[in-house]
Amino acid sequence: MQVPELLSPAGSPDALKAAVYAGCDAVYLGGKIFGARQYAANFSKEELVTAVRFAHQYGVKVYVTVNTLAYDDDLPIIAEYLQFLSDSGVDAILVQDVGILSLAREIVPDLPLHASTQMTIHNSAGIRFAAEHGISRVVLARELPLADVKTIAETAREVGVELEIFAHGALCYAYSGQCLFSSVIGGRSGNQGACAQPCRKPYTLLADNEVIPNQGNYVLSPRDLCLYPYLAEICGAGISAIKIEGRMKSPEYVAIVTDAYRRALDIIAEGKEFVPDPDTMDDLAFAFNRGFTKGYILGDKWGTFINPKKPDNRGVYAGYVSGTDESRGKAIVKIEGPVPDTGDGLVFRFGDRESGFALNKEPYIFPEGDAYKIPAPDDVVVGSELWITRRMKTERKASAIISKPAAGRILLDITVSVDEEGKLTVSSGNVETKSEIPMLYALKKPVTQESVEAQMRKTGGTPFVIRTLSMEYDGTKFLPMGVISDLRRRFLEEVARSRLEPVPRTKRDYVAKESAVPERTTPVVQIYTDSVIGAKTAYSAGAGQIVYEGTEEIYDIPIIYKLPRIVQEHEFAESVMKIPLSAAGVMVDGTGAAGLIKGFPKYGGSGLNITNARSAMTYGKTCRQVCLSPELSGKQIRTLMEQLSAYAHPPKTEVIVQGSLEVMITENCIPATAQGCRSCSQSWALKDKTNRIFRIWTDPQCRTHILNASETCLIEYVGKLASAGVSVISIDARGRSPEYIRRMVAIYTAVVDGTGDPKELKEQIKDIASGGITAGLYLRGIVRE
Repeated sequence: MQVPELLSPAGSPDALKAAVYAGCDAVYLGGKIFGARQYAANFSKEELVTAVRFAHQYGVKVYVTVNTLAYDDDLPIIAEYLQFLSDSGVDAILVQDVGILSLAREIVPDLPLHASTQMTIHNSAGIRFAAEHGISRVVLARELPLADVKTIAETAREVGVELEIFAHGALCYAYSGQCLFSSVIGGRSGNQGACAQPCRKPYTLLADNEVIPNQGNYVLSPRDLCLYPYLAEICGAGISAIKIEGRMKSPEYVAIVTDAYRRALDIIAEGKEFVPDPDTMDDLAFAFNRGFTKGYILGDKWGTFINPKKPDNRGVYAGYVSGTDESRGKAIVKIEGPVPDTGDGLVFRFGDRESGFALNKEPYIFPEGDAYKIPAPDDVVVGSELWITRRMKTERKASAIISKPAAGRILLDITVSVDEEGKLTVSSGNVETKSEIPMLYALKKPVTQESVEAQMRKTGGTPFVIRTLSMEYDGTKFLPMGVISDLRRRFLEEVARSRLEPVPRTKRDYVAKESAVPERTTPVVQIYTDSVIGAKTAYSAGAGQIVYEGTEEIYDIPIIYKLPRIVQEHEFAESVMKIPLSAAGVMVDGTGAAGLIKGFPKYGGSGLNITNARSAMTYGKTCRQVCLSPELSGKQIRTLMEQLSAYAHPPKTEVIVQGSLEVMITENCIPATAQGCRSCSQSWALKDKTNRIFRIWTDPQCRTHILNASETCLIEYVGKLASAGVSVISIDARGRSPEYIRRMVAIYTAVVDGTGDPKELKEQIKDIASGGITAGLYLRGIVRE
């Protein structure tokens, strides 16, 4: 069984120390720029260099996140940053953007690359793409079932790519890399590391415009992942690393969680049966939890995946108030969980009411052992729940872990010998250390082989442990034991120093690509539809291209068939087989999917997250047309097109100019969570506190799609897009009526032909758009703080 690497978060220098001392194998952290956790403390360049040296001292690898999307203007800065990271000796970087991937391969070809979960790799097609582009490890999407992970692992072994999965911590509600919710409501993009976490906000659930009662208003808020009890099963899946989420969490959280998983993995590595420890589960819960789930990987969904009542740390349930002693200001608590200790933080909850306090006296436990009495605020009533929100015992354990490093994590194979000058020599790899004086002939009692070996195996207090020792000394000579001890000490110091030296890597100068003035185009009007009647209406209305997200063959019309944005491993082959032979092309949103589809022209959808010319060219190798990210501003589109125009044979480019932008796609079915399976036939929506309505639709694979409250409308900017060289302007009419399609095709065709006034036509669009219109991101772009 392959025991995976334990990868811990380090959002700050203190959290790094906690992770290393708790026994992780590797840490992942971010610099001050281009990392997907902008609001963590993160590391300056100086701190990052120190962090690498500190971690390597203890045999811990350092992976740095460079996993945001890049704009063309960012690339010179990113190039300099990549060179710095390579020179600093980091062990790998995590990337989302294939433009950054392309740049890294060009200027720092020896620097290992890991595909971030933000790249949304969720099938073997993505693994093959990763291998072809020099990626050595892929962090899989968190939505995959274990059976798919095992199948993907077979492909990964075949092409030489490692797999990594998340094992513990906060979960995104939507597929990472495919969530635009935060950016459309406030300009803070998850793809830029600035997510405002709209999934942790309250919403009213609507079905056919009626409010649906729910257990709570946090209908998009997942529980926290915890695979600790299932590690033996996870270790059998063929993965190389398990990751703990938490770069925004405290050092104490990092220490407790890392220690728990370290001890479990060590038991499994020894070939022993792993039995989850209840006390450890309590510690994990006290460290931080929103309620735990075993995640999609082990089959949780709906109510076992979502915690609609509380979007932040909930603590641990201890019991309920079965009676009160008002004269003494105490409550009698029925035991249904851990019993609180002196110093613990407690809260009584009754409905929406909470009363918190710190316990300053040990509970009185009744002789029957089923209840105890503790001080309580005056407003506590019978039936209130008692939760422990802060556990002193767990905090003391965290402090103990952080106070000293884990010893013996680095395995050494050493050889002990005597050189030609008679000096005792110890060596490992390219490190060799000799005694200060030669060994002497023994007049009385020689130093035996056993004595030398015993001395050389003493590594206490250091990160090292001797795994094997090869003895090339016959045990007939003498050397003072103090000299042997000094030899061991100097050898271990030399080994430690050798590990701190960065491995020399190739570094090439960054050469900026030339730009060119794009040729003005007459854009093709393209329609997205998910119905046969919609496709036929678009064709009769004069649409230049029709993209159909469905499987029914539509005859006598040139149709580009669109694969679903998410096609998991167990769905991929069947989805490809459903493409009719008459297809005029196939559109894909998934990384690598285009490379495995043969016999059809390929088109790249918005799910590829193209924000720079390098990524457009990378995907353009397999796609004749690529859709630019909806998060780009007009200015950024112009810059991208100027860069792209300088390449030979660039792909055609598409911009979505009209329609309800898909802001989330999730494996969690909102209707099923609320009312049970097969309740998705109604018209569902979410209403936020500002009364914005976000429509919801569920696809045939039972995935939920959340649409923006207002339609994108760029009717006034079609001329600027044409002058920038954009080849295709798209209207997303999925879920819309044939009449909507007919009118939108006519409106945008009139603008392209120059026969209609954009301002007047915009007024017509307002009449038929859903929830009003916006040009928000095109005008303002993404906020960067």
